[in-house]
Amino acid sequence: MRTHSAEVIGKSHFYVNSFFMTFLQAEQSQTSLGKDYTLSLGLTFGLTEHLEVTSRLTPYQDDQAHIWGPPGDTEIGIKFQTPFSGASILTAGHIFVKIPTARTHNVAYEPYSSDKVGIGMMAIATFDMTNTFPLFPLKMHLNFGYMDHNASDGYFTDNEDQFLMRLGFKFPIRSSVLYSEYSAEVFAQNAIVDKYSLNSQRVTQGIKFLGPWNLIFDVAIDVSLSQKPPANTSSPFLKKYADWKVVAGINYPMVLRRRRSSRTDQLAKKASEEEKKKLQEVLDSRQNLGEELKKMEESLQPAEKAEGKKKENNNNSEEENNR
Repeated sequence: MRTHSAEVIGKSHFYVNSFFMTFLQAEQSQTSLGKDYTLSLGLTFGLTEHLEVTSRLTPYQDDQAHIWGPPGDTEIGIKFQTPFSGASILTAGHIFVKIPTARTHNVAYEPYSSDKVGIGMMAIATFDMTNTFPLFPLKMHLNFGYMDHNASDGYFTDNEDQFLMRLGFKFPIRSSVLYSEYSAEVFAQNAIVDKYSLNSQRVTQGIKFLGPWNLIFDVAIDVSLSQKPPANTSSPFLKKYADWKVVAGINYPMVLRRRRSSRTDQLAKKASEEEKKKLQEVLDSRQNLGEELKKMEESLQPAEKAEGKKKENNNNSEEENNR
């Protein structure tokens, strides 16, 4: 969900994913249980077999001040798969720009955000055990990145800068996929946030499953690992994050036009061709063996006939002698 894969969707593939998140909290008063709502929309388009364009829009984000909250920030980026990627270990890079389209920034219960243009980059590694260990087809994704919330200042110096850390596991079960993630946004140079536990961090447990019309559904739960800040703090960097969230998502993959096979398809096709080649070699060897046996039988037939004729002549000679 938040963890990125080093796999790419392939040329001319288009992927749409939408997520709705809400933070629910029991209250003693008559106020609503819902404390925070976010609706996000992600779009991914494959330019080549190793390059894709990504975008993440936030049509709605609760600002804790209005009945209907305004849109959130927008993120646009590119992801490229490196030439060092293989069938089991894949690596990629993701560069993105955050555009401050939100009317209100750094809203309650959400990770830190600023009202300036930001830039980020992330290194991605995926370890795919699907082919190596078919009985345990686990995929592990490891992400480490850097986010500068103000692109106009110096890098690694501002107190708004954050490290982005992600670790995710996926395990397929029939037509569904179980996944677990850890994600965190850690301030790099902020003296106020002096403990790792005060940063925004969470674990996510969810499941993806295939639905009708080629739709892919997501259901997940976020559980915060962040320590609550001191009650008397007024710093925008020390926040009370959502204790837990319910997440629901709908994803839809499509192909916009005919294209050549993606890397995954090419690897699968190559493996299939190798299996067919091996099978054909076995069939050819069996056919050759059959032909050799047939030739041996044919070569033995004249000798058998000659032996039979010799026996017949001997029998005739014996009969004449007896007479």
